[in-house]
Amino acid sequence: MNYKERILDYLWSVAPDGATNGQIARALGITSQQTVYMTTQELARRRLIHAVKEGITWVFYALNDYPGSIAARPSTASAARAGTLTSATFETVAARVLGDHYGIALSPGMLLSIRKRCAFVSADQRVVGDPQYDTLVDGERLPPVKFATIAEHVWLREKTAAPELFLVFGNDREVPLRWLVRFAALARGVQFYFLSNDGGLEVL
Repeated sequence: MNYKERILDYLWSVAPDGATNGQIARALGITSQQTVYMTTQELARRRLIHAVKEGITWVFYALNDYPGSIAARPSTASAARAGTLTSATFETVAARVLGDHYGIALSPGMLLSIRKRCAFVSADQRVVGDPQYDTLVDGERLPPVKFATIAEHVWLREKTAAPELFLVFGNDREVPLRWLVRFAALARGVQFYFLSNDGGLEVL
């Protein structure tokens, strides 16, 4: 596990509280505070964490848990209570929202180039995508099998001739974020989205 992964995991573990570079360094046993500083600044630039300057000190928060975060989304539990989106309706809502986003109708279709049926395909097969409705195990761990499933989807999308490729995730935003922290370089040709329980679409 690299420094980015360790820092993200630590901030998620202390959420909704935040931590300074010094606190992160001590908690993770990282001797170089400069390394922590450079890493947290990069994570903040990539909008994987939220950074707040309090006086002369930076405090960092897990993105979904900072109350003023522009990327904050309703929790899965509260959304479920409101009945806004479930696994059964996710694909239907995602087809509509992504269709509006790309300005084209999306429906299930077979791509002969990879001999695979995809959930979201435009009539001209220039826009291709699939949904993933995931959760962390016990709200904490992402099993290797989920990483492998995302990697398989990315690999298959890149074998198509479609200029617009995407994966849209639902339920738990941290699942695709944790994958991207580790493997973003492998997904250059595939856009990742998160569809919140209230139908909001976020580019990851």
